[in-house]
Amino acid sequence: MAMESRSNAIGAVAAINRANALIEQRIGNLASQDATSIWAAQDELSAAVAKAGIHFEGRAYPLCLRPLVIDAQVASQLKSIVEAFLEVLDVAAELYCCDKEVQNLFSSYNHLQPWIIRLPKHRPIVRICRLDGMFGRDGHYKIIETNTEGPGGVIQTGLAASVWSQIRNPLTHSLSFAPSKQRSANDPNAFVRELKDTYRAEKGSELRSAAVVNFKGRFVNEVDWIIKGLEDAGIEAALFDVRALKRTPRGLIGPDCRRVELVYNKLDVRDMMDADECHAYLESCAAREVVSINPWISQWILSDKAILAVLSDDRFRSNFTSSQIELVARHVPWTRVVRAGITTDPNGKRIDLIDYIRENRADLVLKPSNATRGEGVQLGRRTPSGAWDAYIREAALKPYVVQEHIGSEHVTALDASSRSIQQMAWGIDCYVFGGRLAGFHSRASVDAVMNIGRSGILLPVLRTGNAAASEYA
Repeated sequence: MAMESRSNAIGAVAAINRANALIEQRIGNLASQDATSIWAAQDELSAAVAKAGIHFEGRAYPLCLRPLVIDAQVASQLKSIVEAFLEVLDVAAELYCCDKEVQNLFSSYNHLQPWIIRLPKHRPIVRICRLDGMFGRDGHYKIIETNTEGPGGVIQTGLAASVWSQIRNPLTHSLSFAPSKQRSANDPNAFVRELKDTYRAEKGSELRSAAVVNFKGRFVNEVDWIIKGLEDAGIEAALFDVRALKRTPRGLIGPDCRRVELVYNKLDVRDMMDADECHAYLESCAAREVVSINPWISQWILSDKAILAVLSDDRFRSNFTSSQIELVARHVPWTRVVRAGITTDPNGKRIDLIDYIRENRADLVLKPSNATRGEGVQLGRRTPSGAWDAYIREAALKPYVVQEHIGSEHVTALDASSRSIQQMAWGIDCYVFGGRLAGFHSRASVDAVMNIGRSGILLPVLRTGNAAASEYA
């Protein structure tokens, strides 16, 4: 696969900045001359989103009036990147199953290997994911998290985009931006269709019963929409706790004695790692007695940030094709599991890792390898040296990764919670269903760690450019 050149990559960032210049100008003009109109439209949008039943764990869904505009060519480049990346994850999954050095980077999961290493036959292994990314200083899109477990927004992102498009919007009125041709936005059934297609491909029959599965009541956001989508497609569906499911000779049985044919996991897998009561469910999924979206290697290994350390480490390069090596070099930030020892820096020079982390604080980020929602993330450039040393000591004793800091671009956006217009860092996240780009959303935040579970907001994604080039999803 031919990846874009450095000049094209930098041109992509410039194209995004140019496409958003009109929005930036209009926000500035309205903020100084007619701020009332902006906030009236934002309030109308927020009310419409709430009326549609879209929420974030019972709280207001933080959808911003201001869109992020991307050029159609940028959208096409992102499509090529993320679809090729799913193939790279397939290689990484198979490598984990047979390579002890790779397994050693995920040692906290050793006791789960009997379930993890039993891979499904279908490819890509990851059927539903959201790749989170930002544009780096070199102009290339960087994938900083894989979200291959049960990512949020698989239905609500598209629904929210539809609601947004129907609101009177003074920021986009009369501007020639077209709605993006995203499957998740244009087809509200895209997610459910992927579940049905996966089941049909694996079992050779039509899906009749499914369950969304969580553990101890955690992670219920969007579950109502998933169940509704399944039921609208003629599939019996319900939300079950792992502990309510029974493994029997008939297969996996729910508390209503109905056989469950497919499960979609909405879990924090850390909760299940040492829970004996989950073992029967883990085995049933691993044995393919029920089709599990996504399989356990996706839930634990491919979703762990240490997978980026596998991809960016020279030790494992020979397992990938030349085009995959090129893809990783451009689009995966330098990442290492935090452990004492010798490795290579971003330029390939041999280093003592702990010394390197200490000496290059301003260019690095420390992250728990399996945490979510920005939990425990420490940006070196915002951390005093004494505190940084303490974080290094802590990280060396726990599953942590160190990653090169990706400097973010900024946009002007409305923060409804503080009723203010702010400069915010932003990134673009790509939903991938069945190995194909399904759509985008953009997160923005005044906090350098962008997450809507903290203080982040969501920007709808529009495109500019000719219509033919926009057929990217």
